Amino acid sequence: METSSFFSGLENEAMKNVKCTLKIQSTWTYAPNILELKPARVVSRIDGGPSETVNFRGCKIIKLTADTHGESSKDVFYPVHLTVAGPCYYTKQDKKDFDIMMRTREQSLLMKVPYTSKFDWPDYRAIEQCPKCCKRAKPSSSKDRYWLVYQVCLQGSAETGIGTRVMPRLICEECFESIVEDCCLRVTVGSQTGPEAEIPLIDAIEAQGCITWLRNGRTLEKSDDGLYFGAYQLYCAWEGSGAFQAMCDDFSRKMQAASSFEMDQEKEKTNPSMYWEMSQIPTKEGRKCDYAACSNVHGKREAPEPGEKKGRKTRLQECLGCFDTMYCSAECQKAAWPDHKALCKEAQRKRKEEEEKEKARQKMDDEEKMAAALASFVPLSITPQGGGGVKKKKSKKGGGKKKKGKK
Repeated sequence: METSSFFSGLENEAMKNVKCTLKIQSTWTYAPNILELKPARVVSRIDGGPSETVNFRGCKIIKLTADTHGESSKDVFYPVHLTVAGPCYYTKQDKKDFDIMMRTREQSLLMKVPYTSKFDWPDYRAIEQCPKCCKRAKPSSSKDRYWLVYQVCLQGSAETGIGTRVMPRLICEECFESIVEDCCLRVTVGSQTGPEAEIPLIDAIEAQGCITWLRNGRTLEKSDDGLYFGAYQLYCAWEGSGAFQAMCDDFSRKMQAASSFEMDQEKEKTNPSMYWEMSQIPTKEGRKCDYAACSNVHGKREAPEPGEKKGRKTRLQECLGCFDTMYCSAECQKAAWPDHKALCKEAQRKRKEEEEKEKARQKMDDEEKMAAALASFVPLSITPQGGGGVKKKKSKKGGGKKKKGKK
Protein backbone atom coordinates (compact mmCIF):
# COMPACT_ATOMS: atom_id res chain seq x y z
CA MET A 1 0.00 0.00 0.00
CA GLU A 2 1.55 3.27 -1.12
CA THR A 3 1.37 6.17 1.34
CA SER A 4 2.56 9.77 1.25
CA SER A 5 2.74 12.65 3.67
CA PHE A 6 -0.83 13.59 2.69
CA PHE A 7 -2.59 10.37 1.67
CA SER A 8 -2.97 6.97 3.30
CA GLY A 9 -2.89 4.92 0.10
CA LEU A 10 -6.58 3.91 0.13
CA GLU A 11 -8.02 7.07 -1.47
CA ASN A 12 -9.30 6.88 -5.06
CA GLU A 13 -8.59 9.55 -7.67
CA ALA A 14 -11.98 11.22 -7.19
CA MET A 15 -11.16 11.73 -3.50
CA LYS A 16 -7.73 13.12 -4.31
CA ASN A 17 -9.33 15.59 -6.74
CA VAL A 18 -10.99 17.37 -3.79
CA LYS A 19 -8.04 16.79 -1.40
CA CYS A 20 -9.91 14.30 0.76
CA THR A 21 -7.49 12.11 2.68
CA LEU A 22 -8.09 9.27 5.11
CA LYS A 23 -5.02 10.37 7.04
CA ILE A 24 -4.83 12.93 9.86
CA GLN A 25 -2.14 15.50 9.08
CA SER A 26 0.72 15.45 11.60
CA THR A 27 0.80 19.26 11.88
CA TRP A 28 -2.82 19.54 13.01
CA THR A 29 -4.17 19.57 16.54
CA TYR A 30 -7.78 18.90 17.49
CA ALA A 31 -10.11 20.62 19.94
CA PRO A 32 -13.50 19.29 21.15
CA ASN A 33 -16.65 20.98 19.91
CA ILE A 34 -20.10 20.12 21.32
CA LEU A 35 -22.84 19.99 18.70
CA GLU A 36 -26.53 19.74 19.58
CA LEU A 37 -28.76 17.74 17.23
CA LYS A 38 -32.43 18.71 17.48
CA PRO A 39 -35.28 16.17 17.78
CA ALA A 40 -36.65 15.19 14.39
CA ARG A 41 -38.23 12.39 12.37
CA VAL A 42 -35.44 10.79 10.36
CA VAL A 43 -35.19 7.83 8.02
CA SER A 44 -32.81 5.23 9.41
CA ARG A 45 -31.51 2.38 7.28
CA ILE A 46 -28.87 -0.05 8.49
CA ASP A 47 -27.19 -1.53 5.41
CA GLY A 48 -29.02 -4.57 4.12
CA GLY A 49 -32.22 -3.80 6.05
CA PRO A 50 -35.42 -1.91 5.25
CA SER A 51 -35.77 1.83 5.77
CA GLU A 52 -37.40 2.82 9.03
CA THR A 53 -38.76 6.18 10.17
CA VAL A 54 -37.39 6.98 13.63
CA ASN A 55 -38.53 9.63 16.10
CA PHE A 56 -35.06 10.90 16.96
CA ARG A 57 -35.14 12.39 20.47
CA GLY A 58 -32.20 14.75 20.00
CA CYS A 59 -28.78 14.59 21.64
CA LYS A 60 -25.42 16.26 21.97
CA ILE A 61 -22.40 14.84 20.18
CA ILE A 62 -18.70 15.63 20.38
CA LYS A 63 -16.85 16.73 17.26
CA LEU A 64 -13.09 17.09 17.17
CA THR A 65 -12.30 20.16 15.08
CA ALA A 66 -8.83 20.52 13.58
CA ASP A 67 -6.67 23.58 14.06
CA THR A 68 -4.72 23.83 10.78
CA HIS A 69 -2.41 26.48 12.29
CA GLY A 70 -2.96 29.10 9.64
CA GLU A 71 -2.73 26.91 6.54
CA SER A 72 -4.51 28.44 3.56
CA SER A 73 -7.61 26.69 2.20
CA LYS A 74 -5.71 25.45 -0.88
CA ASP A 75 -3.33 23.53 1.41
CA VAL A 76 -6.02 22.09 3.69
CA PHE A 77 -6.68 18.38 3.45
CA TYR A 78 -9.58 16.55 5.01
CA PRO A 79 -10.60 15.40 7.61
CA VAL A 80 -11.15 18.73 9.34
CA HIS A 81 -13.84 17.25 11.62
CA LEU A 82 -14.10 13.90 13.42
CA THR A 83 -17.22 12.93 15.40
CA VAL A 84 -16.59 10.68 18.41
CA ALA A 85 -18.85 7.61 18.43
CA GLY A 86 -17.28 5.85 21.44
CA PRO A 87 -14.85 3.13 22.55
CA CYS A 88 -15.34 -0.39 21.23
CA TYR A 89 -13.83 -3.78 20.43
CA TYR A 90 -13.21 -5.02 16.89
CA THR A 91 -14.17 -8.65 16.35
CA LYS A 92 -14.17 -11.01 13.38
CA GLN A 93 -17.94 -10.60 13.11
CA ASP A 94 -17.51 -6.81 12.96
CA LYS A 95 -15.15 -7.26 10.03
CA LYS A 96 -17.66 -9.44 8.15
CA ASP A 97 -20.44 -6.89 8.70
CA PHE A 98 -18.32 -3.90 7.66
CA ASP A 99 -17.04 -5.85 4.65
CA ILE A 100 -20.62 -6.04 3.34
CA MET A 101 -21.51 -2.48 4.34
CA MET A 102 -18.39 -0.92 2.77
CA ARG A 103 -18.41 -2.98 -0.41
CA THR A 104 -17.21 -1.41 -3.65
CA ARG A 105 -19.08 -1.65 -6.95
CA GLU A 106 -16.84 -4.51 -8.07
CA GLN A 107 -17.25 -6.36 -4.75
CA SER A 108 -21.04 -5.95 -4.98
CA LEU A 109 -21.05 -7.82 -8.28
CA LEU A 110 -19.07 -10.68 -6.75
CA MET A 111 -21.36 -10.77 -3.68
CA LYS A 112 -24.45 -10.45 -5.90
CA VAL A 113 -25.63 -7.59 -3.71
CA PRO A 114 -27.13 -4.36 -5.17
CA TYR A 115 -24.91 -1.28 -5.34
CA THR A 116 -27.11 1.80 -5.54
CA SER A 117 -24.63 4.70 -5.29
CA LYS A 118 -23.17 6.35 -8.37
CA PHE A 119 -19.97 6.96 -6.38
CA ASP A 120 -17.34 4.35 -5.60
CA TRP A 121 -15.73 4.51 -2.15
CA PRO A 122 -12.86 2.63 -0.44
CA ASP A 123 -13.80 -0.75 1.06
CA TYR A 124 -13.75 -1.94 4.70
CA ARG A 125 -9.98 -1.40 4.89
CA ALA A 126 -10.73 2.32 5.28
CA ILE A 127 -12.55 1.50 8.53
CA GLU A 128 -9.72 -0.68 9.80
CA GLN A 129 -6.97 1.82 8.99
CA CYS A 130 -6.13 4.18 11.87
CA PRO A 131 -6.32 7.78 10.55
CA LYS A 132 -3.24 8.75 12.56
CA CYS A 133 -0.68 5.93 12.34
CA CYS A 134 -2.25 4.22 9.27
CA LYS A 135 -1.93 0.77 10.89
CA ARG A 136 -4.87 -1.57 10.38
CA ALA A 137 -6.98 -2.81 13.27
CA LYS A 138 -6.75 -6.55 13.76
CA PRO A 139 -10.08 -8.26 14.55
CA SER A 140 -9.84 -10.36 17.69
CA SER A 141 -11.68 -11.20 20.87
CA SER A 142 -8.82 -9.91 23.03
CA LYS A 143 -8.79 -6.82 25.22
CA ASP A 144 -7.53 -4.56 22.40
CA ARG A 145 -9.68 -1.46 22.41
CA TYR A 146 -10.33 1.10 19.68
CA TRP A 147 -12.28 4.32 19.31
CA LEU A 148 -14.92 4.61 16.60
CA VAL A 149 -15.15 8.04 14.96
CA TYR A 150 -17.08 9.37 11.97
CA GLN A 151 -15.24 11.20 9.20
CA VAL A 152 -16.90 13.17 6.42
CA CYS A 153 -15.38 12.06 3.09
CA LEU A 154 -15.74 13.81 -0.24
CA GLN A 155 -14.94 12.98 -3.84
CA GLY A 156 -15.47 14.76 -7.12
CA SER A 157 -15.08 14.32 -10.84
CA ALA A 158 -16.45 15.82 -14.04
CA GLU A 159 -18.51 12.67 -14.72
CA THR A 160 -20.15 12.15 -11.32
CA GLY A 161 -20.00 15.58 -9.67
CA ILE A 162 -19.43 15.95 -5.91
CA GLY A 163 -20.24 13.05 -3.56
CA THR A 164 -20.14 12.88 0.24
CA ARG A 165 -20.19 10.03 2.73
CA VAL A 166 -19.91 9.89 6.51
CA MET A 167 -17.50 7.01 7.03
CA PRO A 168 -16.85 5.13 10.30
CA ARG A 169 -13.15 4.86 11.20
CA LEU A 170 -11.31 2.95 13.92
CA ILE A 171 -8.52 4.75 15.80
CA CYS A 172 -6.19 2.68 17.95
CA GLU A 173 -6.36 3.59 21.62
CA GLU A 174 -2.84 5.00 21.88
CA CYS A 175 -3.36 7.29 18.86
CA PHE A 176 -6.74 8.52 20.13
CA GLU A 177 -5.20 9.37 23.49
CA SER A 178 -2.45 11.35 21.75
CA ILE A 179 -5.04 13.29 19.70
CA VAL A 180 -7.17 14.29 22.72
CA GLU A 181 -4.38 14.36 25.31
CA ASP A 182 -4.86 18.06 26.11
CA CYS A 183 -8.60 18.21 25.30
CA CYS A 184 -11.01 19.13 28.10
CA LEU A 185 -14.79 19.51 28.09
CA ARG A 186 -16.89 21.97 30.03
CA VAL A 187 -19.50 19.88 31.80
CA THR A 188 -22.51 20.41 34.03
CA VAL A 189 -24.21 17.94 36.35
CA GLY A 190 -27.84 17.19 35.54
CA SER A 191 -28.62 20.25 33.42
CA GLN A 192 -27.28 23.55 32.09
CA THR A 193 -27.89 25.13 35.50
CA GLY A 194 -26.06 22.43 37.47
CA PRO A 195 -22.53 22.63 38.91
CA GLU A 196 -19.86 23.30 36.29
CA ALA A 197 -16.45 21.70 35.84
CA GLU A 198 -13.77 21.16 33.23
CA ILE A 199 -12.49 17.61 32.91
CA PRO A 200 -10.46 15.54 30.42
CA LEU A 201 -12.48 14.62 27.32
CA ILE A 202 -11.98 10.84 27.63
CA ASP A 203 -13.10 10.86 31.28
CA ALA A 204 -16.20 12.88 30.35
CA ILE A 205 -17.16 10.40 27.63
CA GLU A 206 -16.41 7.27 29.62
CA ALA A 207 -18.19 8.49 32.76
CA GLN A 208 -21.50 8.38 30.89
CA GLY A 209 -20.99 4.90 29.46
CA CYS A 210 -19.79 4.05 25.96
CA ILE A 211 -22.95 5.41 24.28
CA THR A 212 -23.44 8.53 26.34
CA TRP A 213 -26.52 9.95 24.62
CA LEU A 214 -28.41 6.65 24.80
CA ARG A 215 -27.75 5.91 28.46
CA ASN A 216 -31.06 7.30 29.68
CA GLY A 217 -32.91 6.28 26.54
CA ARG A 218 -33.93 2.90 25.33
CA THR A 219 -32.14 -0.12 26.77
CA LEU A 220 -29.59 -1.66 24.41
CA GLU A 221 -28.31 -5.17 24.29
CA LYS A 222 -25.12 -5.25 26.34
CA SER A 223 -21.78 -6.33 24.99
CA ASP A 224 -20.54 -9.80 25.90
CA ASP A 225 -18.32 -8.48 28.68
CA GLY A 226 -20.65 -5.69 29.80
CA LEU A 227 -18.01 -3.00 29.21
CA TYR A 228 -17.79 -2.24 25.49
CA PHE A 229 -19.71 -2.93 22.33
CA GLY A 230 -18.33 -4.32 19.10
CA ALA A 231 -17.56 -1.67 16.48
CA TYR A 232 -20.44 -2.66 14.18
CA GLN A 233 -22.86 -2.93 17.12
CA LEU A 234 -21.88 0.58 18.20
CA TYR A 235 -22.42 1.85 14.64
CA CYS A 236 -25.87 0.16 14.55
CA ALA A 237 -26.80 1.81 17.86
CA TRP A 238 -26.12 5.21 16.31
CA GLU A 239 -27.99 4.30 13.14
CA GLY A 240 -30.95 2.65 14.88
CA SER A 241 -31.54 5.57 17.25
CA GLY A 242 -31.59 8.08 14.40
CA ALA A 243 -28.49 9.91 15.69
CA PHE A 244 -26.34 8.91 12.70
CA GLN A 245 -28.86 10.13 10.12
CA ALA A 246 -29.52 13.32 12.12
CA MET A 247 -25.76 13.99 12.09
CA CYS A 248 -25.61 13.39 8.31
CA ASP A 249 -28.64 15.65 7.72
CA ASP A 250 -27.03 18.40 9.81
CA PHE A 251 -23.87 18.17 7.71
CA SER A 252 -25.86 18.23 4.44
CA ARG A 253 -27.69 21.40 5.50
CA LYS A 254 -24.39 23.12 6.26
CA MET A 255 -22.90 21.99 2.95
CA GLN A 256 -25.88 23.37 1.03
CA ALA A 257 -25.64 26.66 2.88
CA ALA A 258 -21.92 27.00 2.16
CA SER A 259 -20.76 28.86 -0.93
CA SER A 260 -18.37 26.03 -1.82
CA PHE A 261 -17.29 22.59 -0.63
CA GLU A 262 -14.34 24.05 1.28
CA MET A 263 -14.85 23.09 4.92
CA ASP A 264 -14.48 26.31 6.91
CA GLN A 265 -13.79 25.20 10.45
CA GLU A 266 -14.04 28.79 11.65
CA LYS A 267 -17.83 28.56 11.18
CA GLU A 268 -18.12 25.85 13.82
CA LYS A 269 -16.37 27.18 16.86
CA THR A 270 -17.40 25.85 20.24
CA ASN A 271 -20.50 27.53 21.59
CA PRO A 272 -19.38 29.00 24.93
CA SER A 273 -22.83 28.35 26.44
CA MET A 274 -22.83 24.68 25.42
CA TYR A 275 -21.99 22.12 28.07
CA TRP A 276 -21.69 18.34 28.10
CA GLU A 277 -24.43 17.31 30.53
CA MET A 278 -23.57 14.48 32.89
CA SER A 279 -25.36 12.58 35.62
CA GLN A 280 -22.36 13.12 37.88
CA ILE A 281 -18.84 14.50 37.74
CA PRO A 282 -16.52 11.50 37.26
CA THR A 283 -14.29 10.64 40.18
CA LYS A 284 -12.09 8.07 38.47
CA GLU A 285 -8.70 9.61 39.10
CA GLY A 286 -6.92 7.49 41.66
CA ARG A 287 -9.83 5.05 41.92
CA LYS A 288 -8.99 1.36 42.20
CA CYS A 289 -10.61 -1.42 40.16
CA ASP A 290 -13.68 -2.73 42.04
CA TYR A 291 -12.52 -6.33 41.75
CA ALA A 292 -11.06 -7.02 45.19
CA ALA A 293 -8.10 -9.06 43.91
CA CYS A 294 -7.00 -6.38 41.38
CA SER A 295 -4.71 -3.49 42.29
CA ASN A 296 -4.90 -1.48 39.03
CA VAL A 297 -5.58 2.24 39.48
CA HIS A 298 -7.24 4.50 36.93
CA GLY A 299 -4.80 6.69 35.00
CA LYS A 300 -1.65 4.72 35.83
CA ARG A 301 0.34 2.96 33.12
CA GLU A 302 0.91 -0.76 33.19
CA ALA A 303 4.32 -2.26 32.46
CA PRO A 304 4.95 -2.34 28.68
CA GLU A 305 4.57 -5.67 26.95
CA PRO A 306 7.28 -6.97 24.57
CA GLY A 307 7.38 -4.75 21.46
CA GLU A 308 5.56 -1.83 23.10
CA LYS A 309 7.27 1.51 23.72
CA LYS A 310 5.14 2.25 26.77
CA GLY A 311 2.53 0.37 28.72
CA ARG A 312 -1.20 0.84 28.45
CA LYS A 313 -2.98 3.34 30.65
CA THR A 314 -5.42 1.74 33.07
CA ARG A 315 -8.89 3.08 32.32
CA LEU A 316 -11.73 2.00 34.53
CA GLN A 317 -15.08 1.42 32.85
CA GLU A 318 -18.54 1.42 34.37
CA CYS A 319 -20.52 -1.78 34.45
CA LEU A 320 -23.27 -1.26 31.86
CA GLY A 321 -25.72 -3.07 34.12
CA CYS A 322 -25.64 -0.80 37.18
CA PHE A 323 -23.46 2.15 36.07
CA ASP A 324 -21.97 2.15 39.57
CA THR A 325 -19.06 -0.27 39.91
CA MET A 326 -15.95 0.10 37.73
CA TYR A 327 -13.49 -2.43 36.35
CA CYS A 328 -10.23 -2.21 34.44
CA SER A 329 -10.94 -5.20 32.19
CA ALA A 330 -13.51 -7.78 31.15
CA GLU A 331 -11.56 -10.43 33.08
CA CYS A 332 -11.91 -8.49 36.33
CA GLN A 333 -15.62 -7.94 35.76
CA LYS A 334 -16.24 -11.65 35.13
CA ALA A 335 -14.24 -12.62 38.21
CA ALA A 336 -16.23 -10.14 40.36
CA TRP A 337 -19.63 -11.14 38.94
CA PRO A 338 -20.64 -13.71 41.63
CA ASP A 339 -20.36 -11.02 44.34
CA HIS A 340 -21.69 -8.19 42.15
CA LYS A 341 -24.64 -10.01 40.54
CA ALA A 342 -27.36 -9.25 43.12
CA LEU A 343 -26.58 -5.52 43.31
CA CYS A 344 -26.35 -5.23 39.52
CA LYS A 345 -29.67 -7.02 38.89
CA GLU A 346 -31.43 -4.81 41.45
CA ALA A 347 -30.07 -1.64 39.80
CA GLN A 348 -31.25 -2.88 36.39
CA ARG A 349 -34.71 -3.67 37.80
CA LYS A 350 -35.07 -0.16 39.24
CA ARG A 351 -33.91 1.44 36.01
CA LYS A 352 -36.37 -0.65 34.00
CA GLU A 353 -39.19 0.43 36.31
CA GLU A 354 -38.24 4.07 35.77
CA GLU A 355 -38.18 3.55 32.00
CA GLU A 356 -41.65 1.95 32.10
CA LYS A 357 -42.98 4.84 34.20
CA GLU A 358 -41.48 7.34 31.75
CA LYS A 359 -43.10 5.49 28.82
CA ALA A 360 -46.46 5.52 30.65
CA ARG A 361 -46.15 9.27 31.34
CA GLN A 362 -45.28 9.88 27.69
CA LYS A 363 -48.27 7.82 26.57
CA MET A 364 -50.61 9.79 28.87
CA ASP A 365 -49.22 13.07 27.54
CA ASP A 366 -49.77 11.91 23.95
CA GLU A 367 -53.34 10.81 24.76
CA GLU A 368 -54.11 14.16 26.45
CA LYS A 369 -52.75 16.04 23.42
CA MET A 370 -54.88 13.91 21.11
CA ALA A 371 -58.00 14.46 23.25
CA ALA A 372 -57.39 18.23 23.25
CA ALA A 373 -56.91 18.20 19.47
CA LEU A 374 -60.17 16.26 18.94
CA ALA A 375 -62.06 18.58 21.28
CA SER A 376 -60.99 21.64 19.27
CA PHE A 377 -61.72 20.00 15.90
CA VAL A 378 -64.64 21.48 13.94
CA PRO A 379 -65.83 19.47 10.89
CA LEU A 380 -65.92 21.41 7.61
CA SER A 381 -69.59 20.49 7.04
CA ILE A 382 -70.72 22.65 9.96
CA THR A 383 -68.19 25.43 9.58
CA PRO A 384 -70.03 28.78 9.21
CA GLN A 385 -69.95 30.03 5.61
CA GLY A 386 -69.49 33.73 5.09
CA GLY A 387 -71.62 35.77 7.49
CA GLY A 388 -74.84 33.81 7.22
CA GLY A 389 -74.10 30.96 9.60
CA VAL A 390 -75.25 27.43 8.88
CA LYS A 391 -77.59 27.20 5.92
CA LYS A 392 -80.96 25.56 6.60
CA LYS A 393 -82.59 23.23 4.11
CA LYS A 394 -85.81 24.53 2.68
CA SER A 395 -88.77 22.36 3.66
CA LYS A 396 -91.05 21.21 0.86
CA LYS A 397 -94.78 21.50 1.51
CA GLY A 398 -97.07 18.75 0.49
CA GLY A 399 -94.49 16.03 0.91
CA GLY A 400 -94.41 15.23 -2.80
CA LYS A 401 -92.60 16.41 -5.88
CA LYS A 402 -93.13 19.97 -6.97
CA LYS A 403 -95.34 20.13 -10.01
CA LYS A 404 -93.96 21.89 -13.02
CA GLY A 405 -95.81 25.03 -14.03
CA LYS A 406 -97.47 25.52 -17.40
CA LYS A 407 -95.30 27.14 -20.05
